[in-house]
Amino acid sequence: MSERLILSLFMYNYQGFGLHILSEIEFPELLPAIADIADITVKIGDVPVNINGKRLQGNDISYIINEEELLFSVKDIATYYAAYGREIIIAPETGNLEMRSIRLFVLATAIAAILLQRGLLPLHASAILDEDELVLICGRSGAGKSTTLAGLCKQGYTIFSDDITVLQQCTDTNVITGTASYPMIKLWEDSLLTLDQPFFQDRSFPVRPGMDKYGIFFHDDFNSNEYPVKKILLLDIGEDNEVRSKKLTGTQAFEAISNQIYRPVLLHSQSLRTLSFQVISKLLQRADIYYISRPMHCKPEKLLSVISSLV
Repeated sequence: MSERLILSLFMYNYQGFGLHILSEIEFPELLPAIADIADITVKIGDVPVNINGKRLQGNDISYIINEEELLFSVKDIATYYAAYGREIIIAPETGNLEMRSIRLFVLATAIAAILLQRGLLPLHASAILDEDELVLICGRSGAGKSTTLAGLCKQGYTIFSDDITVLQQCTDTNVITGTASYPMIKLWEDSLLTLDQPFFQDRSFPVRPGMDKYGIFFHDDFNSNEYPVKKILLLDIGEDNEVRSKKLTGTQAFEAISNQIYRPVLLHSQSLRTLSFQVISKLLQRADIYYISRPMHCKPEKLLSVISSLV
């Protein structure tokens, strides 16, 4: 059954992305929380017809963006206004009451804009927690980030975050720390079939209607603290028949991590590009970066064997 747009008489209180979120709509993807002051509010309402800023046009998404505001429209879904690092307003398309798709763009593009407005850098990275330090797992869509994360979980590692890890500089040191997004890992049907473990067999929460990609929740084990990043593993699909790895340094490492920024289209200004440069430069002072290439058709256990040796 599709979820429908139902506004509550009260506001829902959540923790996610290292922030407290007060919302008019329910987000099962987020962790319920209690806070006296919200960092972000999410509401259904009227959005500005226009704002001053740079205009960008994608296939199904149009953007107008400036230093403090993002106004973007997703075809047949909704128009979103994310502003001043503290508010998100959603105007669903007429007749669209399907909430799962509406929420998806809040948890992706809208939140990414809010994070950047607050001076935080969202990285397209899953993460595990290993002895109070983070190992990030990056890679383009289809490279195997979430499947690798799930496989490491089976080996006893603690899942920290899937899809997005929020980077920031620790206030009293130069150490870059990471914060988890929300307690859900997203896995395609073929990945679920290869993971012979009850935890990864729940198909009750499709990420979007009609999509064979499912959300697996870990609310009880979600960790909202921030931890230093010690390693970043970059997954890619290569032409070789073997899984291979190499350590990246210098310009190679910098460019590789820069390419993992979440929603890079939002880095529209010099100040945001400077933020990205500073965070990544400081990250590379402490974290080791490894590039891992795998064949197109690769048994998960072969990839996991190489990754486990690097963790």
